[in-house]
Amino acid sequence: MVIKKILVPFDGSTLSIKALELAKDISRNFNADLTLFVVIPIYYPISDSVFSTVSAINYRQLLKTLRDKAEKKIEKITEKCREEGVKANYKIVNDDASEAIIKEAKRAKTNLIIMGSRRMTGFSFIKRLGSTARYVSEHAPCPVTLVH
Repeated sequence: MVIKKILVPFDGSTLSIKALELAKDISRNFNADLTLFVVIPIYYPISDSVFSTVSAINYRQLLKTLRDKAEKKIEKITEKCREEGVKANYKIVNDDASEAIIKEAKRAKTNLIIMGSRRMTGFSFIKRLGSTARYVSEHAPCPVTLVH
C-alpha cells in the first residue's frame, strides 16, 4: 500500500496525541503528507425560544473563541511536526465530527486515517457503537487505524 496522505483527527486528548505520534512515524517512513484535522462541533441554538437571538450571537462569539484557541494550539503542534521532519499542515472546520472526517478524507484523497478511540469496557462498550471512531472506521474511503 502506498501512503501519500495521512489524516489525523485531533482534539488534544491523550489518545489523539498518541495517534499523532504514530502518524508522524508513518509519515516520515512513507514521506507522506500529514494533516492535523480539528473539528469544532456544531451546536444548534434553540431557534424558537425567547433567547434565540442571544444564543445565536453568543454562539458566533463562542465559535470564534474556540477557533482562535484551536488555531493557536494546532499551529504550534504543526510547527513541531515540521521540525521533526514531517510534512505537516492543519485544517479546522465547524461541523459534525464524524461526517467532517469522512468528507475531508474523500476531498483530500486521504490514504490513511489515524485516530484515537476511547477504550471502553462493560456496558460502555455497547455505547461505543455510536462513537466517532466507530462511524469513521465503517464509512471511511480508506484504511483507518484506531489507537487506544
